[in-house]
Order: sequence, then structure tokens, then C-alpha cells
Amino acid sequence: MSQTVSAARKQAMTPNALGAILLALAFFVFFALSGVNASTTLKETTVSTSMPLPQLFFSLSSASILLIPVALVCMLCTLIATVGRQRNVAMMFSLVAFLAFGLFLIFFSREQMNSALYTPLSEALKNAGVKFKKRDVKGIETSFSPGAFMALAACGLTALLCMPKWRKEQEWRRVGHDLLPYAYIAPHLFFFIIFFITPAVYGVYAAFTKWDLFNEPVFIGLDNFKTMLFDSQNTYYRQLRNGLWNTVKFVLYSVPFCIAVPLTLALALHAKAKGSKFFQAIYYFPSLLSITTVTLSWRYMFSPDYGVMNRFFGSTENWFTPPYSWIVIVVVTVWWCTGSTMVIYQSALASIPQDHYEAASVDGAGAWQKFLHITLPGMRYPLMYTFVTSVVAQFNIYGQPLILTGFANREANAVLLMYIQENAVKKQVAGMSAAMALVLGVCIMIVSFFQLKLMRSNAPD
Repeated sequence: MSQTVSAARKQAMTPNALGAILLALAFFVFFALSGVNASTTLKETTVSTSMPLPQLFFSLSSASILLIPVALVCMLCTLIATVGRQRNVAMMFSLVAFLAFGLFLIFFSREQMNSALYTPLSEALKNAGVKFKKRDVKGIETSFSPGAFMALAACGLTALLCMPKWRKEQEWRRVGHDLLPYAYIAPHLFFFIIFFITPAVYGVYAAFTKWDLFNEPVFIGLDNFKTMLFDSQNTYYRQLRNGLWNTVKFVLYSVPFCIAVPLTLALALHAKAKGSKFFQAIYYFPSLLSITTVTLSWRYMFSPDYGVMNRFFGSTENWFTPPYSWIVIVVVTVWWCTGSTMVIYQSALASIPQDHYEAASVDGAGAWQKFLHITLPGMRYPLMYTFVTSVVAQFNIYGQPLILTGFANREANAVLLMYIQENAVKKQVAGMSAAMALVLGVCIMIVSFFQLKLMRSNAPD
């Protein structure tokens, strides 16, 4: 009976845990309802405006705004940890959220000129009949609504409710034991939030906006997708189809060689011939180089004027025009990617028991039969893994065609990422570029989904 009562007490959530959950939820509510107030004075005319914090979060107008996703993710982790009864972990995440959100309030309020706030203030000055230039605005005074400080207080109170009783030595040890794993992953987690999650969220949002990288994005809904998917008279309609089709062609051309060539080299090195370690280092070396270095080196080799290829073969062909251009791009890619995939295959070959080959030899099996019935089944999962990663990597092709051919030959080798970069950086049509990138990402996700489904169907019961 006593064991049942103690188990029920462990399962029951403490008042502090319930309070922490409510405060964590309150943080998100206060954040959604809070805002920033801004005002400026020019030529004895004072104008003011206000902007909700969620809208400011998507304005991409300040480096300090990057602290907001850190606070949001940490409070979400706090909520999950509290529900999972990980009290010390919840305390840590809530403290980080408190620190990140507090630093955001401090740094943002000290900014003299913020583009997201300058745009509505300039409109207000124009409506008031004030003629001015941007350099005439010396600064913008900002202040936050009470909801922002209530959100900050919710972070701090959540951390207080999750704190253990520090007077007991056993609690100190438990805190150290619970938080030590997070100390190891904290740097990676921080940069993962800043440089992966945050750009991904901003990228998806930007796909639904009209944005030139300098001014505040304007939400336009599905207009970007309607234009590039259905408006056949528009340039972006042609760019999407040409770029996506060239990307798919490159994947079909390169992926088989990115699997077959490393597999052949791994099988050859597995024979342990004299000098195999030297050749293994030689084959692996290209994967250590940057794609720019690799592509420029091959560009010199295939140059129609002074390239080694034309000199050696006595040819006068221009390797950077179709159909030879695809051959050059595939050769450069395979040469660059072979090393890392080869190492994976070498590890897989080493894990296959030698007894299987010896038994097959006794039964009279030849080299080809051993390869089909022993080697390939033994390497099934590494092969599927490299197949999935190779497809995803080659869908992101960019550097090789950009350096080797660019947009020449009537854009015969222009892949989708080249159009995305061209539109976003040079033409400053970042919203349309983000929409193209989102379409490419969806295509990669669909292909990866079917690949993973194939891997699971081949898995043993």
C-alpha cells in the first residue's frame, strides 16, 4: 500500500511544476500581445508608431532580433522539460530564455536607427507634410509595452519555481548530473538555433513576402508562388522550370557515378594490395578541398585554349558547351565527392565476416557471385545511406555550374540555386528567391521521403 502511495506521489505533478507550466505558457501569450513603441522628432514635428513584437521578429531589421528565437526555443524546451518532470533542465532553459530576452530588450532599445521602425515613422512624417532625407533623422526613441516586461518576468519566475533547494549537497550533485550533458551540447545548440532554425523560419516567411533585402518585407501571401507556377509570361516561371529541370538532370547524371566509383575504389583497396594506404590518401584528398578550388582546377584543365585535356587528346572541342558541359560538371563532382563515400564503403566492407567469403569459395562461388550475394547485402544500409545523402547533396548543386559555365549557352546548365542567388543578391528580389528555395526544399523532402520509405521496406522484420 505504501509503495502505491509513493508511486502516486511521484506521478502527481507538484504545484511548482504546474506554476512553471502556466508561466511558460504565459510567456508566449505576453510575447504575442506585447509590442515596441517608437517616436522621433524632426523640424519640431514629433511622430510615433507602434509595432507588435511578433511582427518585429519577422522584420529582419536588427542583429539583436536574433535573440528572440533563442528565447522562444528555450521557453519551448522549458515547457517540454517541465511536463517531462525534468526540473533542473527546465530551470536551465528558462534562465537562458530570461538572459536572451533581457539582452534583446536592452540592445534593441539602444539602437539609434532601426529600418523596421523607420519605415512607418517616415510615412508619418510625410503625412505630416515634413520634407526630409533619411540622414536628417538623427535617431529613433524606442520603448517596450508592459507585455514585454511581463514576458521577461514570466521567464524569471519560471526559473525560480524550477530551482532546487540549494542547501542540500545532494541537490547540487543532482543538478550537476542533470545539466552536464547540456553543457557539452550547448555551443552546438546555440549555433543550431541561430544559424539553422532561425534562417529556416525566416526563409519560409520570406517566401510569402515582397522583399528587397534592405527594406521591411511586405506580406503578399501566395503571389510569389502564383507567379512562378502559373504565369507563363513571367521570367520567374521560365527560371523555375529551367533551373529545376537542370537540377534534376544533374542528379540523374551524377548520383549513379557518386555511388559506383567510390564502391569500385573501396573494393580495390579492400584487397590490401601494396601501396593501398597511399592510394587511399590520394583518393580521399579531393574531399578536403573547397568546391571553388576543385572547380577552378578542373576549369584550367578543360580550358579550350590552354587546357591539358585538349593538349593531351589533340582535341579542339569546347568542353564548356553542351553536351560536353554536363560531362565536365559530373566529372568534377564525382572527383570531389568520392573520398568521403569511399571511406564509408571501406568501413562497411571491413564489417562483413570473412567466413562468408570462405564458405562461398568452398561452394564454388565466383567473384561476381560473392559480390552479388555477400558484398552487396552486407553493405545494404551504407549503400542506402549514401544514396539518400548523395541525392540530397546533388539537389543542392551550385558551385560547379556557376564557375564552369555560368549562365552561358542560353542557360543550358543553369540550376535552380543559381537563379535563387542571382535574384536575391543581384536583382534584390529576395521574396521570389525564397519561394524558389522553398519549392526546391519541398522537392528534396518528397524525394527523401520515398527514399527513406524504401529503406524501411528493405529493413528486416
